[in-house]
Amino acid sequence: MSTSPSESRRTPLWATTGVTWMDNLGATTALIGVYFVAERAYGFTPGTLLLLGLLQGVTYIIAALAAGPLTRRLAGPGRVLSTRALLALLHVLLTIVCALPILLRDPIAIWLVVGLYAPLTGVLWPTIESFLSAGRTGEDLRRSSGCFNLSWASCQVVTFWSIAVFMKEPGAALWAIPVMGLSHIATIPLIWYFRPEPAAHGDSGHAHPPAERARFKRLLSCHRLLLILSYVAFSAMNPLLPSIMSERLRVDPTWATPITSAWMLSRVGMFWFMGAWGGWHGRFATLLWPPVLLLAGMSLALLSSSALVLAIGLALFGMGMGAIYASAFYYAMEVGSAGVDAGGKHEAFIGVGYAVGPLLGTAAGSAAVSLGSAGTTREFLTLALIVMLFLGFAIVIRRAARQRPA
Repeated sequence: MSTSPSESRRTPLWATTGVTWMDNLGATTALIGVYFVAERAYGFTPGTLLLLGLLQGVTYIIAALAAGPLTRRLAGPGRVLSTRALLALLHVLLTIVCALPILLRDPIAIWLVVGLYAPLTGVLWPTIESFLSAGRTGEDLRRSSGCFNLSWASCQVVTFWSIAVFMKEPGAALWAIPVMGLSHIATIPLIWYFRPEPAAHGDSGHAHPPAERARFKRLLSCHRLLLILSYVAFSAMNPLLPSIMSERLRVDPTWATPITSAWMLSRVGMFWFMGAWGGWHGRFATLLWPPVLLLAGMSLALLSSSALVLAIGLALFGMGMGAIYASAFYYAMEVGSAGVDAGGKHEAFIGVGYAVGPLLGTAAGSAAVSLGSAGTTREFLTLALIVMLFLGFAIVIRRAARQRPA
């Protein structure tokens, strides 16, 4: 079978999804598992972990927004480096950062890992996404996006079960980040199969009718707001899970990350569903049911009285988060340029959620202290749900209703 000119200019899907899967072994550990490592190795409190999350969010936003201009300045046609070579260099730097917990053996290493790793991935993911989506559109882009989402999401499940091996002793927990971070070095041979530069958007020759494209743009703006909402929920909840399991539910440390993987596993299922069925395209209904699942799951998880209830709540949360992410990512790649800038904007919205969530949790913690009930999560939960329900639902649904054509 012959290959069309447009297909020959694309980076193979298996290469981008393979790199994505391998990278997430290190990325999931350094940016999500780090909270469990910090709590186990150094006894970080929920308040300290929320501040760590704030650092992650702020640095990620800055790097994601700068990814496009920075990449064009450092690499590309006529530059010393190709975009592919820059991608390989990023992997070397990520591996070095992951080694810091063992090299320094001090709590400051945790802060350095997050403060350096988050901005590096703020450039990494938009670059990989540009290779994935460029030259693809329509059904081809939906299938490719589905494979991409399944790749990194399934790896996160594997990673959180793998981290459990390191959680038996506080000293062993520190090895989780450098060991899993070796995946970045192992990924470099796969980058060789990337094209030196991403293909141009629209190489596939497909174009949406003007009316459909206008609808996609309206849906993109609304789904981006939901994307922020979902990551606000995630980044507010994730730093609290270690203490909920260790102090309230008395979960063995070796089971903390496997239980947490319940939301990652359900998200994989949702990604598969959204990738296999395209009937949600262009429909405003996807602005309604995913936030309901997400907020219901978050409420159940934070108020859980047993590990089983916690896992059920996390599973519902993951379904909602998966649907929101899949929709926002598809519209961002379809409507945008499919270049580093499009991926950078998508990742920057995620960064906003990363930053706002810890701020929300910190504010709720301060309120709990002033009310004389420090150490509980109920005040946080109430405040978080009120803010997310009224600001999230009200703003997004109202905006969608006003923009929806009669």
